[in-house]
Amino acid sequence: MNALDLTSDVVGGWLQLPGSATAEIMGTVGFGFVCLDQQHGLIGDDALLPMLQALAATRTPAIVRVPANDAAAIGRALDRGAAGVLVPLVGSAEEAASAVAACHHPPRGSRSYGPTRPAWAPLQAEPICIVMIETVDAVEQAEAIAAVEGLDAVFVGPSDLALSAGLPVSAQLDDPGFADLVRRVAQVCRERGLPLGIYSASPAHVHRFRGLGCTFFTLMSETALLRQAAVQKLTECR
Repeated sequence: MNALDLTSDVVGGWLQLPGSATAEIMGTVGFGFVCLDQQHGLIGDDALLPMLQALAATRTPAIVRVPANDAAAIGRALDRGAAGVLVPLVGSAEEAASAVAACHHPPRGSRSYGPTRPAWAPLQAEPICIVMIETVDAVEQAEAIAAVEGLDAVFVGPSDLALSAGLPVSAQLDDPGFADLVRRVAQVCRERGLPLGIYSASPAHVHRFRGLGCTFFTLMSETALLRQAAVQKLTECR
């Protein structure tokens, strides 16, 4: 049993700043899940546990984007109670298989067992492993990546994918070449029955990516939301 169903047009939140209060606020909004970003966010291991506890109190599943495809980092996130991990910069079937193995104890995988938070809740669902496709080379390998046994979902990193294709970050909103890359990944995932997610910098991005075949989404981070709101309110004061 998996902890989270990503097949039903789910929209998630995104956190980059450390703090259980912020996590609790985001957990009350109604997002299908919240992603805690340890790759580009400021959330260290010490801050991660109270944020996961805050989200658990709101019954909001938490996915952790780990800093890298590293078994130790994946294990720490899961031992602290994450429902799953989002693994960045996966470019091959071998790298995807490594991420999947790091999420599960033997005999299914290679994750080390420790009597931490998941052990205190023995009925907790199996963790979800989501890998990120973020380069043109990874798009070329999408079919092999999606075929990895035990993989739960694929997630597009739109900014890095655009840059990898020699396009500006803004290409993700309206560039036809970028759209073709996303459609290629969507087609592969559809054939494999895998959910496909993508980071969305605005509601308009969500609608566009839904039309390209993505099935779950995250909205912009709380840092982007905070700055956007602050700029708007300051402008209104002028």
